Amino acid sequence: MNRFPSLEVAGVWFAGRRFAGAWFDRAWFDLAWFARAQHAFARRTPAGFTLLATLLFATNLVAAVGCGPAAGQAPARAPGAKPRVFAPNPALASIIVELAGDAVELLTPWEGAPDPAYWRPSKEAIRAIQSCDLIVLNGAAYEPWAAQAALPRARTVHTTSGVRARLIKVEGETHSHGPEGEHTHSTTASTTWLSPEIALAQTDAIAARLSQLLPQRAQKITERRAELKAVFGRIALRLDELQSLEPKWLASHPVYQYLGQSAGIELESVHWEPGEMPSEEEWSKFRAVRAALPLPTAWMLWEDEPGPEIRAQLEKEGVRVAVVPLFPSGNGAFAASYESVLARICEELQSR
Repeated sequence: MNRFPSLEVAGVWFAGRRFAGAWFDRAWFDLAWFARAQHAFARRTPAGFTLLATLLFATNLVAAVGCGPAAGQAPARAPGAKPRVFAPNPALASIIVELAGDAVELLTPWEGAPDPAYWRPSKEAIRAIQSCDLIVLNGAAYEPWAAQAALPRARTVHTTSGVRARLIKVEGETHSHGPEGEHTHSTTASTTWLSPEIALAQTDAIAARLSQLLPQRAQKITERRAELKAVFGRIALRLDELQSLEPKWLASHPVYQYLGQSAGIELESVHWEPGEMPSEEEWSKFRAVRAALPLPTAWMLWEDEPGPEIRAQLEKEGVRVAVVPLFPSGNGAFAASYESVLARICEELQSR
């Protein structure tokens, strides 16, 4: 006799949830009902209780499947409508467009936000994402909201799941709250597309799913994937050149970890904004870091052009600026834009 009927019921229930998918969310109240019912008769008739649980599971399964689309299936589209694909940021949106062309409709609800990494979707945005034919996620902790969004697994691709060994763990700021006292949260660097090797892996993951979604364009997607592979190969060569010209760099933000990983350069990062002049205290800390870098000139990576005052002060400190945006400008192609930026920086380094 099973001494723990409630565990048996839970096993049946959760197996059912895994099979039935998101449609079981509306029947979640049954689990609480099981717990209350257990006190009434579980000890007396555990086998009967298990049977009842199984019957309830089957009833909910029939209701779930019979009242809507099959688990993982996108809502029906109008005849001739393009498949809808969610992209989490401009870099991956660019890769999707380069692979699929105009054969898909991109969903980018984060447009207009200062930084897609800090965008948090509304309930309406979540529903729109859930309804997509393909949901592309960066992974590497880039979309923390996704864990609670009940995204359909069958239509979701985590583009960095195949390169977890290369993901970089970083420490957050030390702070104190609650009974734990002072502590530091660890997280993962998320700007993975700045590594051409990881960006290619992400491209492969997207290309595979787009080929399934658009079988009639699979050959074209394969050809465009090969073109992107060639660009990422040239980016890798540029990063090698960057390292040979300047092995130690400063950075305005800790967002260039994967560029550093791929190039093999050393990075020292601060937390500065392009349009906000650092305080004198921050400049003092900066000088201590700067002292360990090459003389007479060191180089500093920025996501955008720093303000004139900041640039003038950096020049006084013997620091030159190299702007490497995280995303392509406008609707430009990310890979080609990244290659062009690195080529320009290498030319500047060679002519110093």
